Amino acid sequence: MKRFLKLLGAAFALAFVAAVATVLWAWKYTDAALARRHAPPSIGIAQDVRDAPLAAGERIVRVRNGCPDCHGKDLAGARVVDSPVVGKVYAPNLTPAGLGSWTDDQIAAAIRTGIRPDGRALVIMPSHEFQHLGRDDLAAVIAYLRSLPAIERKVPPVEVGPLPRVLYAFGKFPTLLPVETIDVSRGFDEKPHEAPTAAFGRYLASASCSGCHGSEFRGGPIPGAPPDWAAAASLRLGADSRWDLAGFMRTMREGRSALDGHALRAPMPVAVLGKMNDVELTALWQFLSTLR
Repeated sequence: MKRFLKLLGAAFALAFVAAVATVLWAWKYTDAALARRHAPPSIGIAQDVRDAPLAAGERIVRVRNGCPDCHGKDLAGARVVDSPVVGKVYAPNLTPAGLGSWTDDQIAAAIRTGIRPDGRALVIMPSHEFQHLGRDDLAAVIAYLRSLPAIERKVPPVEVGPLPRVLYAFGKFPTLLPVETIDVSRGFDEKPHEAPTAAFGRYLASASCSGCHGSEFRGGPIPGAPPDWAAAASLRLGADSRWDLAGFMRTMREGRSALDGHALRAPMPVAVLGKMNDVELTALWQFLSTLR
């Protein structure tokens, strides 16, 4: 028995040393990635911003893309997560006080590619979704952010904890630094006419839903998500004959599944889904119901 206990203790000691070595390696690996500089693309969006409608930008920011979920209701920055395991992630101040001297092109690059003006990568910025915004929509977003009241709020710097570092180092959390997952030189997606069509629904889903539900909308575990987050559901609604337009719209508006009544769980942005209009929700249904 004593010999067994010694062997068991040695095994635990070796496992502990291996775990510490893994974390240290992942820490160094992630630090190198965080320090890497990237060349922001030239977008040339200033004129589009000057001509953009503020109302369209407000709708994209506050409803379609749910920016207040991370950046706060006033968009002046807010805590996303603060955990010894995950780290401290605070979304930055998006009001003119926070954006400071950033140019329209620099804001566009940050949204679209996850690259800061100094070339460093933004952390957990959903640029892999926002790269699907059309030029006019991106310009409207920037124009709206420019129009916000300037709110002076200092936001703590991001501190990436051990769990996302290990996941990133092993390729399980690529969206920690979204700039490394996308083609920063890709052209703009063409935005269809806003109508209750599958084409407009695909555009909305690509720019708003693909970050959690995947590029093929099959759902599954969300890469790098905190342990209390549920896996993303499959949005391939054409595979389940129980769904219809009325049930889909009721689910989005009420935050509860029309099939079994269960509440939609975080990080599903229930608060903003109910604000989507009939055209947007019908378009999403027209697209998602074609997926099987």
